[in-house]
Amino acid sequence: MPKKLDATATHKTLLLYTQLLFSGRRLWLTELAKQFQCSKSTIMRMMETIEVSGVAEIETDIECSGRARGRRWYQWKNLPGTPHIGLTRNEVEKLSFCRDLLQRLLPEGIERVIAESVAKVSTLMKHAAERGEATLPRAARVSWGRVDYTPFQTHMETLLRAIPASTVCAVEYREIEYKFPDSGLQSYEFVPVRLTAEDEALNAEGWLVTGRGKPATKHPLTLAIHRICSCVPPRRVLEDCPPLPEHQGAFGLVGYEAFPVRILFDAVFSGYIQEHIWSEDQEVVARPDGGVELRFQAADSDELIGWVLSFGNGAELLEPEYLRRQIREELEDLLGMYEEEEEGGK
Repeated sequence: MPKKLDATATHKTLLLYTQLLFSGRRLWLTELAKQFQCSKSTIMRMMETIEVSGVAEIETDIECSGRARGRRWYQWKNLPGTPHIGLTRNEVEKLSFCRDLLQRLLPEGIERVIAESVAKVSTLMKHAAERGEATLPRAARVSWGRVDYTPFQTHMETLLRAIPASTVCAVEYREIEYKFPDSGLQSYEFVPVRLTAEDEALNAEGWLVTGRGKPATKHPLTLAIHRICSCVPPRRVLEDCPPLPEHQGAFGLVGYEAFPVRILFDAVFSGYIQEHIWSEDQEVVARPDGGVELRFQAADSDELIGWVLSFGNGAELLEPEYLRRQIREELEDLLGMYEEEEEGGK
């Protein structure tokens, strides 16, 4: 039997009030009863106490569609006035630190909104005299081969607005030429679920959907935002949008089946490999010669091959065998590019 929550009725009501205030989302009666280890009727009385006290206006209703049909929910509707929140210098400094690390990754317009938001938030500090130092730049993003996302800000804004409502977006997408040389623009009915950052690139992950009436999920899809040529949200939504498969820490993008990998690194790179997390399930095995063997899960063969080759002769892919053969073929082609021409052929 789970341990009973040790809290008085007043304490529980305060905890419920805090959750309503800061969650910003619907809270389901069934889940609240489980969380507070009490009956649904007790939760309903606590909600009534909060609203009668005048500190909040709470909206409640019973869901009429989808998987949650017939379930009651609660949500904070309106504040009676501006909350008195005092932020500490440490909290604002950490927000400023996050602002600095996002520079040169996001579009200029979004970076500007973030900077202005940090400045506005700093007005909530308890000691106004510390605002200047708390918002000073403390970090910088150093990157090579980055993408300028400023031309794609409109697409990003559309995707961000579509995520909460599971809106189906009509996307025209330019595939990678070396993978799809004759594909041209591809048209997708796409429901974005989250945006992800991979190295210096931003991706949209979601569901490819089918059906002109009620859309249905087909399979997960990852789109590089800088290859999106147009993104228009029609007036349709994917009801009961399922969560995406978790990355599970595998090397590569979501939506691809993970496979086991073994790579041998010589002593020159052993320290570098051990300092980083390449996959949540990774295992690093030390070897007598100072090198290491990295064992982990990968989900993208092309990305894996490029990464292994970036170490030159300091890394050898041991498994899987079919990727060893692919690397061998690529190296033979590469050697042909750099072979010196015979003197007679000049």
